[in-house]
Amino acid sequence: MPAKPNSHLSYMSQLDIDQVANNIRQTSVGCTLGKSWASKDQLAKMIGAGMNILVINLSMVTRDVCKDVVKCIRELEESHNYERLIGITIDVTGAPVRTGTFKEGLSYEARIEEGSRITLTLDEEYKFCCTEDLIFIDTQFFPKLIHYLRKGDRIYLDEGQVTLVVRNIGFDCINCIVEEGVIGLLGSFKCVTVPPNRLNQEILYSTYMKDLEFAAECGADFVLTKFVDSGSVIEEARRILPKTAKVFTKIETRESVKNLRELIAVSDGILICRSGLAMYYTPENIFKIQKYIVGHCNVADKPVYVTGQLAESMISKPRPTRAEASDIANAVLDGVDGLLLTVETSWGMYPFDTVSVVDNVCREAERAICYEISRAELNYCRLLRGQVNEAIKNVTGASAVEAADSCGASAIFVITTTGASAMSIAMSRPSCIVIAITVDIAVAHHCLAYRGLHPFLYTGERVAEWCEDVDNRINAAIKHTRLTGLVKGGDRIIVVTGSVGTSGSTNTIHIFTLEGEHSKLRIVGSSHELSQVESPWSIGNTSTAFPFPSTVGAIRAQQVSGAGPRYSVMLSHVMPSGRKYLIGSSHSARIEAGLFFETTSSSCWLLTTSNEIQYGNGYFYVKSGQLERLPLPPTPCPGPYVIVCMDCLWLGAIVRQPDSSCGFQCSHLI
Repeated sequence: MPAKPNSHLSYMSQLDIDQVANNIRQTSVGCTLGKSWASKDQLAKMIGAGMNILVINLSMVTRDVCKDVVKCIRELEESHNYERLIGITIDVTGAPVRTGTFKEGLSYEARIEEGSRITLTLDEEYKFCCTEDLIFIDTQFFPKLIHYLRKGDRIYLDEGQVTLVVRNIGFDCINCIVEEGVIGLLGSFKCVTVPPNRLNQEILYSTYMKDLEFAAECGADFVLTKFVDSGSVIEEARRILPKTAKVFTKIETRESVKNLRELIAVSDGILICRSGLAMYYTPENIFKIQKYIVGHCNVADKPVYVTGQLAESMISKPRPTRAEASDIANAVLDGVDGLLLTVETSWGMYPFDTVSVVDNVCREAERAICYEISRAELNYCRLLRGQVNEAIKNVTGASAVEAADSCGASAIFVITTTGASAMSIAMSRPSCIVIAITVDIAVAHHCLAYRGLHPFLYTGERVAEWCEDVDNRINAAIKHTRLTGLVKGGDRIIVVTGSVGTSGSTNTIHIFTLEGEHSKLRIVGSSHELSQVESPWSIGNTSTAFPFPSTVGAIRAQQVSGAGPRYSVMLSHVMPSGRKYLIGSSHSARIEAGLFFETTSSSCWLLTTSNEIQYGNGYFYVKSGQLERLPLPPTPCPGPYVIVCMDCLWLGAIVRQPDSSCGFQCSHLI
């Protein structure tokens, strides 16, 4: 049996090339709406092919079509009882200028030679019959554009693939020459870029603001902003959009790359527009910029997407090139949360095949990721940059990911109100899927932006008793994942919940082995019923105990191998031997939310939910953040207690063992 890999190189050298890809894709795939599949039936077909985010480019479709499509998507979700959710993204791309189509058809690409003369015409008679030397450009948003251009100006076609220099300007045409040293292929419906100072900025800004207002009216889940070089533009967009709309910033200029950290901080996510960046950087620099941006977003816990020429050959062909497949796979390996297809699905002849191909490539690429090594590198980078979040939900999420890796869990189920705890777990890059269980459809849609995060919208009847209601949600999610093949009987799963029914209270981890198909788990309710230990080592399938002497001092935790899902590797990690866990009475503590608190050392504390702390050989009560010494009780208190050791927390109770020693009954990991 090969040794466990300790580097990316050793992991890659041990890849099983015959291994079947995962049956569920972790990477999100966004598709730009095309007229050929704007009907309800065709939208359902795209969803079936693998689309989970629909992108509507407002420069390509009318407002009425946009409203109809949004309505169709919401009806499709409801008709399937919200078992398949789709995020709606509005691309406020601004007013574009595009070429027409060649008379030979969409698949035709004209060869543009250096020094050749080309005329750009505004005559709509040539909109669908362009030639190599006469190309129509659509200036409906800028009817006076021709009057702003000057001799010597550069015009870029297809994101810089072809560069033209203006020679002279006629009544309804622009006569140009192909710049020296440029030879390229030009397809139909390509973007035309002119010097920014030649565009009417008032028209651009007015169109942008109207698009934002329309996105708010449509109830968009995500909005892709344009013209963003500083955080102030994002703040302006937020004033127009509702809180339920998440703002993704396009990185497409040299200035936006320069201000990347600021933009990441104020944005909900980042979209790397490689086609836009190609106007400012050479092709050999784009890959490096992509890795640079993805790395920053991963460390900052912000979702990041890539767009631009991902599978552009599939506009006219049913299969991608090998270079395109490798490009998609490497983007996944870089750590992107999702891929956004543009002309491949909006104007391409094979939109369904394109989504299916991207789905297959992503699933294969995800098999080539060593999650353990990637996670260690990610944590190290966050630590170096001081971006380690010590909030309870983040500590809980990190512990859940490590627990899932240790016991080989198939899935992590998270009860979430705002989505923050589930997103935190997903951004820790676990090797298994994460199921976000929520009752808020907006939160469910937002979860789609994160890699490996699969939302489950609970639509069942609510129960007044909080514990029972949460158990119902968890069991409904487990049932759904069984039916979809994500988990099966015999699989281990992690369940992450809160101790109270409010947001920000995620602090509890449960580990279970799924039994029969119709069996139900009692999870949250049982957590509040800590029973006495029946033996010094095990209390069945819900917890494990380890010896804890009544004379508290330097404790040596033994390896525990009792029955149930609590494994010795976890206990030894939380309570490594030889460490002094309980400290003297000279220290004070600060309580946060009555549960987790910090001390002046990294030692371990025992804290009850009633704010009572036992350590050393004394018994203490927390009053205004200070410890007040009380007489030592004759018998151990029932708890529950929390053991805090570095970043790991265990919740349980101090109990009397049959051999008269004290033990710590572990109910669940926090």
